Amino acid sequence: MSKTDCATDCCSAEIMAAFINRNLEGVNVAGIGAASQIPWMGIRLAQATHSPDLWFFWGPGSAMNSKFNKMTFGVDHRMTLGAESHMNMSIGLDLFANPRFTSWVLFFGGFQIDKYGNVNMAYIGDQKKPKFRGPGTLGLMNLAFRAKIFLFTGIHNPRLFVEKVDFISGPGYLNGPGGREKAGCLPGGGPRFVITPIAIFDFDEETKIMRLKSVHPGHTVKEVLEKTGFTPIVPKNVPETEPPTVEEVAFMRSLDPDGILPKLTA
Repeated sequence: MSKTDCATDCCSAEIMAAFINRNLEGVNVAGIGAASQIPWMGIRLAQATHSPDLWFFWGPGSAMNSKFNKMTFGVDHRMTLGAESHMNMSIGLDLFANPRFTSWVLFFGGFQIDKYGNVNMAYIGDQKKPKFRGPGTLGLMNLAFRAKIFLFTGIHNPRLFVEKVDFISGPGYLNGPGGREKAGCLPGGGPRFVITPIAIFDFDEETKIMRLKSVHPGHTVKEVLEKTGFTPIVPKNVPETEPPTVEEVAFMRSLDPDGILPKLTA
């Protein structure tokens, strides 16, 4: 699949998936959970282009390398079709500690993400009387202690991007430099990117605070700052996120005949 002109009619989810694709080169295994259509699309695009040997593990169905070639709205048994193997969740979690896999990435989301990349999927408010209760840690605590993490979300607003999460379901850089090491996290892990419908963030090497990496076409730095509940690091020059190519968009839409991707972001 050659890269020619960039697509001009792509949606934000397609921009996100294309970014994921371009950052999976050299990755052995990628793991996704429920409601992970955007990372799923990025992984399938990577397999079709630069990384045909990339494995992916779909957590809810405990399926490795499903061959189902149509996007679904969420947790769907069809995502297990054509899988090379099925395993229970405990074996799937242990898979990511296997020394055979020198490079692997997990995709996480949450209803709170803070400036250090910590994720909350447990509750909002007081622990004994929460205002809102979510699904819980779902193994994120264990995996995030050792994994390289790509965070992604279908929305971008100050309620999601907060100064400090109410509960850490998945550790990012915890309270800043040295936080992961003090907590006993394995070296080499931690969040790499935060991928949203309007921007991409990475993390400053010294402070471990989220840093604005690029802004998607049609959006501005000012908009990103207004919709973020903390102050990220903003370089002097922030580039525009590279949109997908015409070929990449054609491939993604061949796997998305029902037009689900444009409905996944707000």
